[in-house]
Amino acid sequence: MGTFSAGSESPPILDPDEAGAILVACCDPGVDHALRLVGETWFQAGLSPEQIDHPWSPVDVARLRSVGGTRLLDALDELVTGVSRCRVRH
Repeated sequence: MGTFSAGSESPPILDPDEAGAILVACCDPGVDHALRLVGETWFQAGLSPEQIDHPWSPVDVARLRSVGGTRLLDALDELVTGVSRCRVRH
């Protein structure tokens, strides 16, 4: 998620703050489930709740992957595709 605007000299394709606002306001069951799964995985990985909305370090990502596996990857994919789906609805 941190790669949306990191290291680019041109404007980002997707603003993470805008994407978050779209997803939270969407009321899409798939998005809601994915958000819940990412939060639960973050908690199960023992990561600080206050850091979930900050850029994820490689160590954080490794811990998340080891705890969440493919379910986490599917949830992240749902969030990315959910931005487009929800943006069209609103």
